[in-house]
Amino acid sequence: MAHQPIEEWLASHPLKKPGLFRDGYRRSAVDEVTDKVVERLRTNRQYADLIRKLDFPAAPRAEAYDRQAVDDLFDNLKWGSDPRS
Repeated sequence: MAHQPIEEWLASHPLKKPGLFRDGYRRSAVDEVTDKVVERLRTNRQYADLIRKLDFPAAPRAEAYDRQAVDDLFDNLKWGSDPRS
């Protein structure tokens, strides 16, 4: 487990881009949810309602994050696992 607080790690952790010739989830939509989660973590508030049912729009590779990386991150947060490990 990392020594950096989870909210700081989330705020600074870059998500990978999709592979060549692949689309992914729109970065701005993912960043918006991530920023809200970080804000709630910093204020010691619950964030489960933000990640309960995510439906990110698709985007071309140049404007996207890898779908699996995003899904893994939010699944870890949803189920209480530490995404840093």
